[in-house]
Amino acid sequence: MALKRHRLCQRRKTLGYSQERLADLLGVERSTVVRWENAETDPQPWHRTRIASALGVTLEQLDDMLVDVSMAVHRGQAVKDMECDPVSPAARSDLLGGLRTFLISYLTDADRPAPSLVEVRRAVGRLHNHYQRASYMSVARLLPDVLTQAMALSSSASGIHRSSAFRLLAAAYIAASKLAAKVGDSETTLLTADRASTAAHLAGDQALAAVAAYQAACGLMRQPGRTADAEQVVQTSIDALGSARPVSDPDLLSVHGALLLLAAVIAGGQGDAKQAGQLLARAEGLATTLGTDRNRLWTGFGPTNVVIHAVSVAVQAGNADQAIQIGTRLDASRLPTVLVGRRAQVHVDLAAAALMLSGDRSVSVLHLLEAERVAAEMVHANAQARTILLDLLAKERRIATPGLRPLAERAGLLA
Repeated sequence: MALKRHRLCQRRKTLGYSQERLADLLGVERSTVVRWENAETDPQPWHRTRIASALGVTLEQLDDMLVDVSMAVHRGQAVKDMECDPVSPAARSDLLGGLRTFLISYLTDADRPAPSLVEVRRAVGRLHNHYQRASYMSVARLLPDVLTQAMALSSSASGIHRSSAFRLLAAAYIAASKLAAKVGDSETTLLTADRASTAAHLAGDQALAAVAAYQAACGLMRQPGRTADAEQVVQTSIDALGSARPVSDPDLLSVHGALLLLAAVIAGGQGDAKQAGQLLARAEGLATTLGTDRNRLWTGFGPTNVVIHAVSVAVQAGNADQAIQIGTRLDASRLPTVLVGRRAQVHVDLAAAALMLSGDRSVSVLHLLEAERVAAEMVHANAQARTILLDLLAKERRIATPGLRPLAERAGLLA
């Protein structure tokens, strides 16, 4: 699969530099610049200061450009082995290979110096920022090193720093669990959620433990016959947070609301519209208390997020009319700017609704194209979007859906 550092490439073009000109400024071959931009190699440390200077950015901004890797457009023909698994083993390996290698490496380098709290906090924050911007390739590249740093810090921290170190370790594993859930790998989702839960409890952080429970439920939902287990995990966590009365704590309030929304989605999928409605109403009450759309503990919880989940609940319940009606009233611009993936998810849900309602494949394709426009990697990584694409490809009418095949190519369903 071809990769591209689009932001690095765009910065060069914005300054009017060709690859040859930038190579001359840096004293390297043009082929070296090409490999950097195609994410084939990383610049050596001694090159980075000169690159940052030539591009007029800070070293931290350059680091963000280097880890922000996404797919390059490619062309091909239909892949035959994805009908049963919308996110194929090959596609999962692209995103989760580094994480899986880390997860089976139980012995760490004892001689490696432990990073500082500030370094790990910055790295974990960057990880979640990339995830919420739907830059999943970047998350995949960062994860092994960030988890290694967080592990080293938690192993060496003591005294007043110990709890902070384990909080960061929990947060790093939560990011890993989110990525695994996005591509539909339930086992990795559960494993990383469990490790996040252990770290959160060692830190004594109830809110992070609840986020870990949320992720565990996401993993269980993807396993056949385990929806009831997912529901129990969510309900137990909701009950625990409800007894804590988190009105004054925005973190606990946000996580409580996110769990209510997940419970509503589960209820919708089970056909219990009444229960789903009640859960949405409870979440709306917490969102009103919170007052605005926020992003505490990377939940994105707030009034707009409740409406977004109402669309998802309607789709899960098979009520396409209601999903589309809610979607027309939704103003996703109120979400925090970083929540790119959340905005794109609305269009994935509406694509599913359009397909359910009338079989209107052109409208469904348009929504998927909009999801891709909002978040370029969404359709490649999102199991729900890929399932819809496979359905559309199975009954393709090229005249009615001219954008379908190029979209499927970019999503990796054609090779």
